[in-house]
Amino acid sequence: MPDQVSKTAYLNARKLGRKYLSEHEDDETKGYLPVLDDRLRGVEILGEIKLGNHEIPLRKIIGTRTAARSNSFAANWMPLLAEDTEFAAKWRNVYASQLQEGIRESIKVYEYINRYYVLEGNKRVSILNYVGAASINADVIRLIPERDESNTEISIYYEFLDYDKRLFFDNLWFSKKGRFKYLVKKSQNFLSEHPEIGLDIESFINQIHRTFRAAYKRVGLDTPGVTTGDALNVYIDIFGFPWKVAARELQSNIKRMYPQLLVAAGMRSRDTVEISDREIAPSDKKARAKQSTLSVAFAFDKTPETYVWTRWHSVAIDRIERRLGSKLITDRAYNVGEGPGGIYEDLAALAKKEPAILFATSPTQSAAALRIALENPSMIVLNCDLAREGKNLNTYFCKEYDADFLYGILAAAQSETGILGYMSTASFRHSPTYDINAFALGAKLINPRAKVLEFRLKGINDWQEHTDGRKYFAENGSDMAFCRHSPDNPLERKAFPEVFAQIYRLDKKSGYPIESMGAAIFDWEPFYDKVISDAIIGRTSLLESQHIGGNPIHFGWGLSTGIMDLFTNDQAIGNSTCRLIRTFRNLIKQGLLNPFEGPVYDTKGILRFEHNYLPTLIEIQRIHWHESSVIADNSSSAGFRGKSERNPSA
Repeated sequence: MPDQVSKTAYLNARKLGRKYLSEHEDDETKGYLPVLDDRLRGVEILGEIKLGNHEIPLRKIIGTRTAARSNSFAANWMPLLAEDTEFAAKWRNVYASQLQEGIRESIKVYEYINRYYVLEGNKRVSILNYVGAASINADVIRLIPERDESNTEISIYYEFLDYDKRLFFDNLWFSKKGRFKYLVKKSQNFLSEHPEIGLDIESFINQIHRTFRAAYKRVGLDTPGVTTGDALNVYIDIFGFPWKVAARELQSNIKRMYPQLLVAAGMRSRDTVEISDREIAPSDKKARAKQSTLSVAFAFDKTPETYVWTRWHSVAIDRIERRLGSKLITDRAYNVGEGPGGIYEDLAALAKKEPAILFATSPTQSAAALRIALENPSMIVLNCDLAREGKNLNTYFCKEYDADFLYGILAAAQSETGILGYMSTASFRHSPTYDINAFALGAKLINPRAKVLEFRLKGINDWQEHTDGRKYFAENGSDMAFCRHSPDNPLERKAFPEVFAQIYRLDKKSGYPIESMGAAIFDWEPFYDKVISDAIIGRTSLLESQHIGGNPIHFGWGLSTGIMDLFTNDQAIGNSTCRLIRTFRNLIKQGLLNPFEGPVYDTKGILRFEHNYLPTLIEIQRIHWHESSVIADNSSSAGFRGKSERNPSA
């Protein structure tokens, strides 16, 4: 027996323990091992489950079950008792055995909320910590606490328990509720697509997580507060599952995703750039002298002939191409994502040609665009989407609510009944309600007693559904309505290429549109013209890649830029209403009026925005409730009179 070696080891270990103790005297445990019995005071334990033998990480063994041995070790598991005690002699014997044979016998532990407390085997844990081991075999008993939604840890833990109380996920934890469910759902989908893998969900997640965790630790990213489970979810969203991925590629991808990880963890915020009409003026002569050739790529969901969204963007780019001529080289990809390679492969094909700017023109391309941006940090990637929080991707979109506010003003000014219709869509925006709320707030500015009746379209292309919506409005008293166009109607698309909706005076019986009072339009030319022209003359300070060392940018463009507007039928609405619309349009353009300036109440009477409070673009995007005057009900048979208002999005 190497007695002298064991004695030296114990003395060194004890020094480490006493040093730790002196440095942590102010801790709650005074630097000693935490005791599970102390932690369980006042906690209702519903039961115990024997999980069997598992290899568990030493770093997650944080204490003992009872107080009997807690003062024998510092919280770093180093021994504290004098070298002439029986405890010290036993520690040295176990250490000597470990040197000769290793530690073969499993310890016994209790698991409580993803941490372990030793029942038998304290010295073995101490010695393995001293020699720098990573894990130990243990017979695990799980303690089930009473459910408590006010406790974040218990809430997260119950996501595991609700799935299966007997499953053992090695070293897996998350910082927020919902992320375990997300990983399970993603894993189930992946396994269903790859039956050849042949693993159950527990084995698959454990294997994937072990592989990812090892690579993640080797890369050594500085992400406090982010668990490897959190990071794994981010990785999967960008690159897919790390199944049979080479170690070098896995580590490279982890390094690439670091900027996105910072944003997802809240360590970086999104900057919003709201450009005014004064900032999109033509460049001066000195700047024009610097003009050079620019290569730009565009990715479209479908074709201009089959999809109005693609048409709006494509027509704008056509005009810019004609104006800039040889100074602009464009590459377009239509029907992106419909091929066997999916959206990412189509975007990657465009990126291989190394354009200076890649425009992903649809929110459906967001995930793939993020990956392309992370893989190509020197390329400017812009995705046409709302300012998605938690994504390290530069985005651009119009502030629709500015125009919706004007639509509401016009409709209320022309209405006799004070009951207005509004067709909304459950499109790619995950059904926010800020658009109809802005419409309602504009209407109430003119008529405080106005009511807005919503008809939510299931799809945008069903002409019969549009007809049903107008009929629904009329049956419930609406005489003015904001009605979407059906993009697959060739007559509408030909007659009104930039129009996506009109404000109609409705026949009170049939809902048939009698007269158009105004048209809602999109025109993406000002945005593309500004971005491309600035890039040609070298003005790219706002658009330089933000993926290394900066925040992602969102370009929120409003009425002042001309990207959207309200065209009025002046003869139909009269001079007074024309002046009214011009006045409020100018106030919005000059930044003197925010449609959502408080106070704003929802349908339940809850004050959402305080008096005089001016919400930001991001705060407005978060709105998923209905303003107090909105009747959110599609039930045309019963109408809304006498019914209780419901708020499905609150």
